[in-house]
Amino acid sequence: MINSTRRKGFSLYFKGSGNKYIEIFDDVISYNFKTIKVLRNIDDTKVSLIETKYGRYVLKIFSPKNKKYERFFKSFIKGDYYKNLILQTDRVRAAGITFPNDFYLLAERKIFNYASLFIMLIEYVEGTELNDLPLVTDAIKTEIKTSMEQLHAAGMLSGDPHKGNFIVSPNGVRIIDLSGKHCNAQRMAQDRMAMARHLGIENEIKDIGYYTVVYKNKLRNFIKKLKGKKTK
Repeated sequence: MINSTRRKGFSLYFKGSGNKYIEIFDDVISYNFKTIKVLRNIDDTKVSLIETKYGRYVLKIFSPKNKKYERFFKSFIKGDYYKNLILQTDRVRAAGITFPNDFYLLAERKIFNYASLFIMLIEYVEGTELNDLPLVTDAIKTEIKTSMEQLHAAGMLSGDPHKGNFIVSPNGVRIIDLSGKHCNAQRMAQDRMAMARHLGIENEIKDIGYYTVVYKNKLRNFIKKLKGKKTK
């Protein structure tokens, strides 16, 4: 269950009672934590593996720099992406699907429904990325395919199923960096088509979502061709 509160100028959403996660949040905003490894460091996104007295977690800090006015107006129409993600993750895992990595805490600095700063505390999954395996076996592909089917049936997306987002852990293949977007036929088809492209897992479902993606891509490429741009 995801609960919420206000704390130190942030809207907090957290798993369960959240006591330890809120304590870690307090340490984060006081810069009282140990960074083990920087996983990503670009202008608007910092992702680190941190050590706390409760163990290791992934800390993600996102502060969007571009399209602020556009993001502000879209926040009233499209809702809260990361809030939706923490709710979806909790719902799916409560249903017994442990394929996605867990999402423990989301802190947002908000004005109305628009957030200018996001702090996220996420499960650290130990294991080996598919990128680092010499061979992605048929057994691994079958496990990913089955798990993705379960994820879609539960109404959740990957949004970006490439090799860097799958980890072979001691408890099986896990997926990280999921999507908080609404799950529909088109987006599920995009997941399956990306798995075919990146992982060699054949897309066997040719439904309305699949054909919508195919024809949208054809139309996009046609327009690019008219404009003299290169097509994919």
